[in-house]
Amino acid sequence: MNRIILIGNGFDLAHGLKTSYADFIDWYWEKMGLTILKESSKNIVSDELCSFTLQPSKFYFTWFQFWSGHYIKKDNPFNPWEGKEVVKIAKENKSLCQFKYKSDFFEQINKYYEKGWVDIENEYYTQLLISLKNEYTFSKYTNNPAKLNNELSFIQEKLIEYLKEVQGGISKNMVIDEIRQKMKAEFSVQDISVNFKKQFLEARKKFWGSLGKETPYTPQRTFVLNFNYTTLADLYFKEVTHIHGNINEPASVIFGYGDELDEKYKTIVNKNENEYLRNVKSVKYLEHANYRNMLEFIESAPFQIFIMGHSCGNSDRTLLNTLFEHRNCVSIKPFYYIKDDGSDNYIELVQNISRNFTDMKLMRNRVVNKKFCEPLLSKDTTQSTGEESK
Repeated sequence: MNRIILIGNGFDLAHGLKTSYADFIDWYWEKMGLTILKESSKNIVSDELCSFTLQPSKFYFTWFQFWSGHYIKKDNPFNPWEGKEVVKIAKENKSLCQFKYKSDFFEQINKYYEKGWVDIENEYYTQLLISLKNEYTFSKYTNNPAKLNNELSFIQEKLIEYLKEVQGGISKNMVIDEIRQKMKAEFSVQDISVNFKKQFLEARKKFWGSLGKETPYTPQRTFVLNFNYTTLADLYFKEVTHIHGNINEPASVIFGYGDELDEKYKTIVNKNENEYLRNVKSVKYLEHANYRNMLEFIESAPFQIFIMGHSCGNSDRTLLNTLFEHRNCVSIKPFYYIKDDGSDNYIELVQNISRNFTDMKLMRNRVVNKKFCEPLLSKDTTQSTGEESK
């Protein structure tokens, strides 16, 4: 029996990497603020997403004069400006600066960000659906998916730039023994779906018999499916499939949406305009062999799925449904996250997992009960040095 390990952003976060979309947006505004300071001889700073225009005044007409005047008002004038501090002042003081979003898509993302959460790919899909509506829908994207796609491409470029900085901090001493041990754990009969349990027990007995003694019944093959763009997972296994590409090869990065099960998706297909399908993941998978390699693996033998840090959200629904409802899938085991208040996200994970099924009876049979699940990382666990795992 084999094992598939799904690696999501929570895996990188558990290792201390700031790879969330919220971290990325923080970085974007910091960079934008520093650009305003750097472009001191100008009165307009902008990119594809937003613009800052200094309002004319007899006291200043360039950003340099503006910040020189504000600099002495700092509590400690010897501390340099932070980029986000610059942006905050420029946004809030409308008599000094005109701030404008040039992208409705990016503006919506920031509304979510201000509430403490953000999901760029889901919002992209929402805006793509809005663009399909009739002329009475007041949106910059109505019948103009190219504009939305170009904005997503710009965000993707910025995200890659940010993650390259984050990846510079990855090293072998980040390997966590607790996680490595869980990845290689033996199969447990308690995890196996009811209809496959008899076959599992026979296979385990045959495995033990071939060795002449009881030994840990571990996977014959492990397929690591990394949904992240970083290479952190490669510290644990020499062979890792980067299903969405990786930032060392920017052209390989897949960023978009992948939910063909959504009833509204048919309206996109029926539009018969390829621009609407430019960033649909299931189409972009065909540019590389990774998806086909995954299909060959799941066809080869029964397999158990470990979920480590993947939220199982709708943006990967097409691929996850292929795995979760495959006839060879015998178990789906989520490793949950323990929150600061002691609660955990097991139920949230299972709710998300359920959306990737069309057969709820099958879902209840395959998802491992919380009693037999465990956190990805214990609260008292610290990182420890380890060599690459095979």
